[in-house]
Amino acid sequence: MMFLIRSAFWLMIIVLLLPTDEGQQNQVYGTAEAAVKDVANFCDRNPETCTTGKNAFDVLVHKAEFGARMLMGFIMDKSGLGGEATASSGGAALSASVSGIAPAWSSSQDTLSPEDRETAWGGPGL
Repeated sequence: MMFLIRSAFWLMIIVLLLPTDEGQQNQVYGTAEAAVKDVANFCDRNPETCTTGKNAFDVLVHKAEFGARMLMGFIMDKSGLGGEATASSGGAALSASVSGIAPAWSSSQDTLSPEDRETAWGGPGL
């Protein structure tokens, strides 16, 4: 019931904010267009702010990559895939073992005997 009341309230607010005539509609479009132009030219007017923001974003990306490498190293160590892929290795051994080039578990979990590998039945008509 509360959901319906909230929905009706926000729907009423949206209806009240809609323009009623051509003049108001042109004013809303003009204001939106000016806001888009203002946002698009922000870095031209404030280069120091954009540089600081870019540097902060680069630090965030670097920390996220380091955290992902550290987490994958922890997972590799706990799952017994070996210590060659740790967070301090720079990710080279980690990416090689994760990408499927040479998985560390391929030889340790091969428990099939030669008899198990033989085809037991070929289907009808063979």
